[in-house]
Amino acid sequence: MGRESSLPLGLVLVLLILSSLSPFVQAQEHESYVVDGRITVISLDAGTTYETTIEVEKDDFVILALDCVACIGTIVAENENTSGSSNLILQMSNSGTVNISISSSQSETIRFALQYNFVDTHDTVRPSPQNDHPSSMVGMCTTPTECTSAPLDSLSSVINETKIIDALHTGIINTTADEYIVVDANIGDTLEWQWLNTPEEVTVQIYFQNSTDEQSFESTLSSNAGYNELNEEPVPVNWWIAPDYGRFIVRISSPVFPAPWIAHALIHTNIPSTPLIGLNLLDGVELLGHAATESVFDWNATTAIEVHSPLGEANIRVDQLLNGSWVIGTMHSMEQGESRTIYPYPGNIGGRIVVEQTPVFALQIRAITYSDNNAWMEAPSYRPADLESDNSSWPTVNLTTNGVGELTLAIHDTVDTYRFVVDGWEDSIHLVQFTITGNITGLEAQIWDIDQYTSEVLDTSVSSSSLESLKVSLKVGRGTHYLQIRHANATDVTNHNWGDDAESLMYTISPSYLLVDEGDEPWFPPSEDAVFWGGVARWVLGTSFLIPVLYLVIHLQRSRAYANEIFSKKARLDWYRRRLDSGEVNITTSQKDLVRALHAVAQLPWDDGVETWGQPVLSHRTEILDLAVWRVDQRMAKTEHAWPIVVGVHVIEGEWDLAAVRFDAPGGQAYAIQHVEPRFLFQGEEVFLDTLKQGNRMFVLVELEGNAPSVDIELNGRMNTIPFAARIPETLVREEEE
Repeated sequence: MGRESSLPLGLVLVLLILSSLSPFVQAQEHESYVVDGRITVISLDAGTTYETTIEVEKDDFVILALDCVACIGTIVAENENTSGSSNLILQMSNSGTVNISISSSQSETIRFALQYNFVDTHDTVRPSPQNDHPSSMVGMCTTPTECTSAPLDSLSSVINETKIIDALHTGIINTTADEYIVVDANIGDTLEWQWLNTPEEVTVQIYFQNSTDEQSFESTLSSNAGYNELNEEPVPVNWWIAPDYGRFIVRISSPVFPAPWIAHALIHTNIPSTPLIGLNLLDGVELLGHAATESVFDWNATTAIEVHSPLGEANIRVDQLLNGSWVIGTMHSMEQGESRTIYPYPGNIGGRIVVEQTPVFALQIRAITYSDNNAWMEAPSYRPADLESDNSSWPTVNLTTNGVGELTLAIHDTVDTYRFVVDGWEDSIHLVQFTITGNITGLEAQIWDIDQYTSEVLDTSVSSSSLESLKVSLKVGRGTHYLQIRHANATDVTNHNWGDDAESLMYTISPSYLLVDEGDEPWFPPSEDAVFWGGVARWVLGTSFLIPVLYLVIHLQRSRAYANEIFSKKARLDWYRRRLDSGEVNITTSQKDLVRALHAVAQLPWDDGVETWGQPVLSHRTEILDLAVWRVDQRMAKTEHAWPIVVGVHVIEGEWDLAAVRFDAPGGQAYAIQHVEPRFLFQGEEVFLDTLKQGNRMFVLVELEGNAPSVDIELNGRMNTIPFAARIPETLVREEEE
């Protein structure tokens, strides 16, 4: 009955006095938390007590379920009390305050569930289908994952009563009459019932009613006397599927009374479709649900689907999409822990897992690829008929890396044919060898050397076998050839229906390659189009190359004409001075004209060039070299306060390397070059002319900055690879400048 005998009132008072002297912890002061809206977790130190008080009505029950190692729980009312370490039950003879205490002789974490205020108003008469009866609220699970927790180790729902409200139900069977609860349901909905605490043996039986008829489900759910969810596993649970729109009638009975009970009642709404498209089935997915569902998934021709039911039975079938129509599979009743592997039909482009008449299921779905050589295709069992046949569906074996394959005996795959391509010149000869390792019992390998013009077999070789490997080798020409791996006794390993489970034969292909004869380098005569367009290209490119030459010729002609024009005027530097004095032109125009003249005059004969500039202030001539220097109006300098001069160099004989003109101040601070035209490299007091060949002429405008009164000018470098220097004997004096 779950009721303890009452203690004398005096003894109760003594116990209360003694408990007041012992250490305790008030409930509101103790560290505790609720894990699912009903079960509380507390941490107690050794010798401490957790206490709380509740108000309970007459004839109500108080049930305290404990999960601990060394704890003792106590329920004390005015006239009744009980204590224990597992499942404490106390029925109230009068309304009043009840003290709840939990203590432990060691430090530990304790779980407990306290239940009171039991519902005692359930109907005791089962309504008829035509009777309009109010329904009870139950917990609603609208998605499969809403009432589960990871990792999934049970088909029972895991309820958090703070989120799934109305799931908890209680009652007291006080007479021989059974109690009834009405729960509305739609077609395909699933009712789940879990017993949580049953001090006495109780049984639940389910009926289903529509507007006219009633049917009784054969399966019932019983819970033994003294059951406590915190101490016993698994939870008593069962599921029933609504066959129509209507209501479940829950009948609760017990052979003894009064019989309090605590349970979870849930409705799992029907979910007709659970798509798996877009998910990576190679990593595996879980398919959870109730009653029935359909799950469409992507499926290619070299992937098998493995369905595993680790937690319970399931009725499933797998359909395949062929030519736009579904080919319906065979319904199979899977046992708990059973796995099934389904292979695709040739031409299959999609799949559908159908679950029917299964109150609850948790399936593990995984894709298993059986493609050959990681090519996402199944190697054919034959060679192409000729060279014109499309051989793209034959996987290629790379001659530099290993490959893997398998003979999938479940689908009667006993032959795999691969192509391999040898690249080389005409008439080249290549030795290829393939070593096959793995599960090779009963296997053999063969190579064909194919004529690349007639498709005829030039030569073939069959493997020699050993306990550890198969080896096959052959000399072949360039082009595409074929390797085949097959079972020597195919009928012995395919004496089962197509698609039945059978162990696959896995193997590894290890290639070796050796060039025996390089052959002749190929030559291909050009086509008429190539000849025509080649000629066009040559004319276009030739014309393009002549454009710079034409530009250079025109530029030289213009430069020579300008030089002759300058020569006709003579004393060009004096001419610049007079024009600046008269104001006919500005300084910028004169500077640009001088730069242009430096290039043009260099094209004239040396004597004509000297005459063009006017009488030099310094000159020096030897058998191999001629040097001349002219002063330039300071207004022609681009650098402020600089001293501009023009230096002419004419190589009569020999060749100069690393030639440079040096401006050496014999007295005072050294000069620094600020600007040079034409643009030669300069640094400090030197201008670098680089290489001067016999007959070269050039005129250089140099702007010097410094305060020395005079400067010496010399040309140094290597003449005919011998270090050499030529200095003008006279010094150029700056004060003589006009």
